[in-house]
Amino acid sequence: MTSPILRLLGALAALGSAILCWFLGDALARPLRQGKLLSLDGSHYALLAFLLVPALILAVVALFWVPPRLAGGGPLPEGWRWRRALVLVFVAAFAVGLAR
Repeated sequence: MTSPILRLLGALAALGSAILCWFLGDALARPLRQGKLLSLDGSHYALLAFLLVPALILAVVALFWVPPRLAGGGPLPEGWRWRRALVLVFVAAFAVGLAR
């Protein structure tokens, strides 16, 4: 089984990733609405990379640490539900940031 501490840290990583996804959607909203996504200056692209890379890293950590696992084995069948729920949370956070 995945230890409770790792599951707690995975949940914290999931929260951090959802927050970064929201900020990423918020940062992309204005350029997408104005149709100027490909003509941004370098600082905006750096901001997008600064938000995207940590969000993806934290999401991968959360997807591996939050669902329960057997000791020395793969994920339990209920782990797929946890992963699906986490991905939906990340996509919803991005969409809320984009719509705002």
